[in-house]
Amino acid sequence: MGYVLSAVARVLEQPTAWGAAPEMALLAGPLWAAVLLGLLLGWAWRPRWAAGLVAAPAPAAAAQPPFATLGFWKAQLPARLRAPLGSAAAVRHGEEEEEDEVSVRGGRSSEAGSEELAVGKRDLANLWRLVEGRDGGPAWIKMMDRSLPTMTYQAWRRDAQTGPPQYQSSSIFEDATPEEVRDFFGDDEFRVSNKWDDMLVYHKTLEECQTTGTMKVHWVRKFPFFCSDREYIIARRIWKLGGAYYCVTKGIPCSSIPRRNKPRRVDLYYSSWCIRAGEGTEGRQLVRCSCSTTRTWASRTRSQSSVSGKGCGDA
Repeated sequence: MGYVLSAVARVLEQPTAWGAAPEMALLAGPLWAAVLLGLLLGWAWRPRWAAGLVAAPAPAAAAQPPFATLGFWKAQLPARLRAPLGSAAAVRHGEEEEEDEVSVRGGRSSEAGSEELAVGKRDLANLWRLVEGRDGGPAWIKMMDRSLPTMTYQAWRRDAQTGPPQYQSSSIFEDATPEEVRDFFGDDEFRVSNKWDDMLVYHKTLEECQTTGTMKVHWVRKFPFFCSDREYIIARRIWKLGGAYYCVTKGIPCSSIPRRNKPRRVDLYYSSWCIRAGEGTEGRQLVRCSCSTTRTWASRTRSQSSVSGKGCGDA
């Protein structure tokens, strides 16, 4: 209080308006800082009834992802490979093998059967079309192009005809094998223990099919203090076709884990990547990790049966 009174006195002592202006700025600065700090703290510790008003569900037709405009999250972005990553025949061959496998193992458990439906041949075919640029979507706009002695990184974005923006990137790593990069992206424990993905604060494998390798995983990702953390229930599966690895990761419903106010459940999520080996500079071996993504933050809406797009960073 004494600081405010002394500041007001200094303003009144000035003989001209130009002389009073700096004193008024010194007076207003701390006041505005206190107001902004109060707003941030009030939002972070708002009561539950206020959070309920903010979280009131909107009509499905008008629902928009609350963080679609946050843009590019580098640690989670997908990667893109422009060169062909396989032939359509290889994808069709994989689909036929999957159909034969399902028919032969018709007596498998209902749990494995639900995983089969969660991530299946349609997801693989959709990923292949997107990687090959045959999905019929709008053109990609380049956002970034950076190179290091042992790595090249490019990123693109585009506005989908329906839904949030899509992000795509291409990463080329020198002196690595496809299996090393596949294990690197798929190892959740390594993400947490080595803190290379510092947003992932919790992970647990809920179910795993021993036949197809399909996994049902529970994630919690940390966001800035003025945002609620996000919770994901995802299904993940990897295929190997023609020397390339295709991984599809997408959000699925889960009634066994109840919804909570915090963290917020993300229902619509789809993320996929593709990795293949290629010839490096000066004849050295390299790995091309190609991924594309669609980020859909629909924390307060129910999951849809399908989501267009694919991605890498969270996979």
